[in-house]
Amino acid sequence: MWRPSFSKDYDSTPVNVASTTVVMEPRCDSNLSSMEFQACKFMSHQAFQHWKVQILVNALSAMKAPVDLVCVRCPSDVRHRAGYSPRHNTIWMCANKIWNPFEFRRVLTHELTHAFDFARAKVDTGNPVHMACTEIRAWNLSGECDLWTNWFKYLGEDMINRKQRCVRDGAMASLLENERCQDPSVARAAMDEAWPQCWKDYWPFTTKPDLDNRYRQSPMLK
Repeated sequence: MWRPSFSKDYDSTPVNVASTTVVMEPRCDSNLSSMEFQACKFMSHQAFQHWKVQILVNALSAMKAPVDLVCVRCPSDVRHRAGYSPRHNTIWMCANKIWNPFEFRRVLTHELTHAFDFARAKVDTGNPVHMACTEIRAWNLSGECDLWTNWFKYLGEDMINRKQRCVRDGAMASLLENERCQDPSVARAAMDEAWPQCWKDYWPFTTKPDLDNRYRQSPMLK
């Protein structure tokens, strides 16, 4: 899995404390164009007004583990569009690969879920089961596999189980990118062991996010 080479500026800069009233200001990769960075900055501001992102950000802030956000340029041949660095407690977003604000928000939620898992538990990056669990939760809670965002892909298929298959496939693909889990048999075994508990774990949300129908104004309308 490709990872950005964080400069000394990223390492020495203190992490910004974030809450629902504070937007984390994204830092810029010098390789990005001005338009790419401004687009990333705009989408991050919109994303941090969304209720899912706010819940995760507030939870991280309460645990005294607020994350930093960096907009970077990613190679065109890599599959992923973002990542989380536990060592730097930093989320990096591929500003040259995401142009849809809704997609940006879901990907950011995915990475914030990883950050939350590392903050609340002693996640061993060398343990395939630990990594499988956080990948299952990230794919499940981010909305990337929700029916309403993928209805055109799921149409004509088994709609009831389609989200579970999407989460499993996405988590498996992410797991296989881990240097310790590149053996498919090891990844599948870890997935099977983690699935029963981690599929049902949606904390810090108080209910399943895709079934939460409470009204919230879209940040796009504010």
